[in-house]
Amino acid sequence: MAEDGSQRKPVAMRDGWPDTYFAVIFTAQRTMSDENMYQIIADRMVTLAQQQRGFLGVESVRGDDGVGITVSYWRDHEAISNWRNNLEHLAAQQMGRKEFYDWYHVRVAEIVSHRTFDASFDTDAGRNLED
Repeated sequence: MAEDGSQRKPVAMRDGWPDTYFAVIFTAQRTMSDENMYQIIADRMVTLAQQQRGFLGVESVRGDDGVGITVSYWRDHEAISNWRNNLEHLAAQQMGRKEFYDWYHVRVAEIVSHRTFDASFDTDAGRNLED
């Protein structure tokens, strides 16, 4: 269980995920612009993405140097294309280029295998959980 009492599930153990799926990897360098506005928009984009057909999940990290990586997971290319062309997302992309990022890269990868280990889900902490 997580500290807030909810149960966390590793990506590979999520019900309903296909055997193969796609990852959109967004790597970016943040500017020194308004952190509050950035967080509002970033949170809105996660909420909006979660409502899209084909959305599976998202993971995100940012270092002290402002470089961050967000990986969103999608069922297929059509879902990725629909997300990329969502009007609210397009507006956020434009704002990101003007205000929030010095640079960014977007990569799309097909996930064909996934292995995970999480000691909190395994009574034998040395055992690797694999698909």
